[in-house]
Amino acid sequence: MLFANKVLFLWGNNNYRQMKRTILSIITMLSMTCAFAQSALNGSYFNKDLYIRIRLNVDKADIPVPGLELDSCYGYIQGNINSSWIILKVKKNEGNKAIVRAMCEKGDNAQDLELTINETELSIKQIGDSYIKGIKDRKYVKLPKTIILNKE
Repeated sequence: MLFANKVLFLWGNNNYRQMKRTILSIITMLSMTCAFAQSALNGSYFNKDLYIRIRLNVDKADIPVPGLELDSCYGYIQGNINSSWIILKVKKNEGNKAIVRAMCEKGDNAQDLELTINETELSIKQIGDSYIKGIKDRKYVKLPKTIILNKE
């Protein structure tokens, strides 16, 4: 009788281990699936020549803008430009490309931007006739239509 109890205990213990292993495998697979479902257009990028930084999360509006009393947005562009630009709306998000609507913090100018990411670079293409202006030699100058930023 004692031997039968030990065999049943060991048999039940082995099933418990298998069940734990199976549940752990399922949880691991689900967490990996969730991690791959996030967009590649997230993170912080910088252009050292133009001194422009963008912080971005196109999946969720959870980025606070420093210096502004704004709860959260999809991102912002700051640096050697006329003012901070706030990304308020994501119009289209497809893989490594997104079209977003950015607005000057003063509220006088809005711009559509096409964001494209490669392995370590983010390309910002300004769509339309309006330009983001940068500051050079104490004067406002138009920034190029396409700006390349590197991942920080």
